[in-house]
Amino acid sequence: MKVPNIFLIAAIAVSITSCSKNNSNSGSAIKFQVQAINRSAVIARTTSGNIQWASGYVSATEIKFEAKINSSEVERKSQTAQKLDLMSAITTLGEVTLSPGTYSEVEFKVELNSTTTDAALELNGQYSSGGVTTPVLFRVTGLFELKNEKNNVVVTDNSIYKAITTIDLSLITSGISESMLNSAVRTNGTILITSSVNSNLYNIIANNLHNSDEVEFEHD
Repeated sequence: MKVPNIFLIAAIAVSITSCSKNNSNSGSAIKFQVQAINRSAVIARTTSGNIQWASGYVSATEIKFEAKINSSEVERKSQTAQKLDLMSAITTLGEVTLSPGTYSEVEFKVELNSTTTDAALELNGQYSSGGVTTPVLFRVTGLFELKNEKNNVVVTDNSIYKAITTIDLSLITSGISESMLNSAVRTNGTILITSSVNSNLYNIIANNLHNSDEVEFEHD
């Protein structure tokens, strides 16, 4: 009769246990949230021109956590499909679960994408210059990512945390002058800013959006 190799059986058992632990949903919940602050932006910081953002939203499709722990790469993501009002109270987009430990090279990502009815990101406001007020509409269609980084994040077991992405609206027009807005193309009286209309303004704002957001990681 053939005797089972107990060392091989033990190795297989350890391997199965290890895989189950890595894929476990137990641990701490990380809630992803987005908010906008500072709705008023002084154009070029030195002129009288001003944009007052009155409304805006994002269409979120996925949240993702990427990091390293003990030299191993970790990725956690969750599908989400919701429209978030940027001017209202902070809303949770979704959450991921992490095992306890100290994570390094951390990236918090929020994927935005347009739907059949809504843009990926849209901001509506009023541009005032020389006593004249003009509507402004900034719109992003297609895939757009909000990404923030932290060097280290410490997670303890059975806790709830918040990762709050904050978009500073007073910074997204940095690099845009009053003359650029005054000479911008009007669409039915509105300064429409998209990838195809007033694209020079769009590229500046889109780039600033990537640089004007930050994440706060804290206990709920």
